[in-house]
Amino acid sequence: MARAQAGDRDAYRTLLDELAPLVAAFLRRFTSETQEIDDLRQEVLIAVHRARHTYDPTRPIEPWLFAIARSVAIDHHRRESRRRAREVAVETLPDVAAPDLAPAERRLAEALATLPPAQREAFGLLKVEGLSSEEGARRANTTPGALKVRAHRAYRTLRALLRDE
Repeated sequence: MARAQAGDRDAYRTLLDELAPLVAAFLRRFTSETQEIDDLRQEVLIAVHRARHTYDPTRPIEPWLFAIARSVAIDHHRRESRRRAREVAVETLPDVAAPDLAPAERRLAEALATLPPAQREAFGLLKVEGLSSEEGARRANTTPGALKVRAHRAYRTLRALLRDE
């Protein structure tokens, strides 16, 4: 781990390869489902990566590793317990058809068509394509601040137009 902390990529790769089976064996105490163990092992290795600077090379690695693994497993089981508490099991699915989205899509397309071109472009870059404001600004040949203002004005206009109908 000391070599990995010093930036040795090969040592880090070897370390992660050696830790993975140890983590999986440890996680079997918490669950027997193979897929869940694989998911948790990945979460633990990510947590180890994030916390690697906290490891003291003069001490054994196992207690440090297993403390992280235990914390990740407990957090996972807490999330799962909360999720299961909100779920309701049903014996048969309801006979409800999916809503027809065509009218809503048509209303949105009409509302988008009423926007000025710069606002429509900002909305498209940030919300449709999901670009960051910096990347969107480069594409629109403007500043991130100006793009955000255009997008905000587009949201406000769209909200007003779609709320009225």
